[in-house]
Amino acid sequence: MARVLIVEDDVDVRDWIAHCMLHDGHELRGVTDARRLRALRDEEPDYRPDLVLMDYALPDTDGVTLLGEIAGFWPDVPAVFVTVQWTGEVITRIENTGHERIAKPFNPDDLRAAARRALEASGER
Repeated sequence: MARVLIVEDDVDVRDWIAHCMLHDGHELRGVTDARRLRALRDEEPDYRPDLVLMDYALPDTDGVTLLGEIAGFWPDVPAVFVTVQWTGEVITRIENTGHERIAKPFNPDDLRAAARRALEASGER
């Protein structure tokens, strides 16, 4: 079981991701944006996720920028982008992070497989 943090502003999508990830028995938390992620970090300084599943288009930043911030307080945490099929610069920015991207809408098995790969690569699970 891993601690999985879901960063997704759409509550229905966040709930669907959580539902899919429950299949593998993970401990799940969710936040809607960078502000709430920072609040979680401040309020629970001992919390550290084993994996972050994140959207690219967030209301107060983008996922690549936020991932850079996350690396500052949770170094080496693996991530998977769960986002709409972007093109051009956005795809390049996501690819340059070295983290996998799953396009919405997604197959639940594909999401779980990407999460397992990220956790295994980091030595978790």
